[in-house]
Amino acid sequence: MNLEFFLKRLAANARTLESFCLDLTDEQALWRQSPKKWSVQQVVYHLAKTEINDFRPRLEKTLRDRSEDWTPLYPAEMRLDQTSDKNRLSEYLENFLAEREKNVSWLKTLENPNWQDAHRHNEKLMLAAGDLLASWLAHDFLHLKQILRLQYDYTNAMSAPFKTDYAGLWTA
Repeated sequence: MNLEFFLKRLAANARTLESFCLDLTDEQALWRQSPKKWSVQQVVYHLAKTEINDFRPRLEKTLRDRSEDWTPLYPAEMRLDQTSDKNRLSEYLENFLAEREKNVSWLKTLENPNWQDAHRHNEKLMLAAGDLLASWLAHDFLHLKQILRLQYDYTNAMSAPFKTDYAGLWTA
């Protein structure tokens, strides 16, 4: 496993997320395609919570002592219910960026980690340290794609009655 690749991508993804959130209006930050879908603010909140509670602590425990229990994740804590129209996107983004910086710095301190060390997550799932690192990066890309989709759909919604077909089709 090429740790340097993951370090660079995790750091770059933080900058990408920051640029995706730059200058969004309250309406854009809170807009959702439907009540069951997330807004940009909700996605960034989830990313910040994940940065604190999920990948790094679990990877750290797996590399230190793979038999050490992981702190349970509670889905409600990892999600932001859209109960108000208050835009706190910048606060959640700052939290994410600060935690990502700490986490990338921590990853840089690893010396010859055994990426094969695995933790039994549950009866059916063994996760190696390498699986966690790869999933961390993939998780970023899934949510960056989600934010792009939100911005694409917002643009379409706000452009009505005009169409964006000339831009090309969304095929992802």
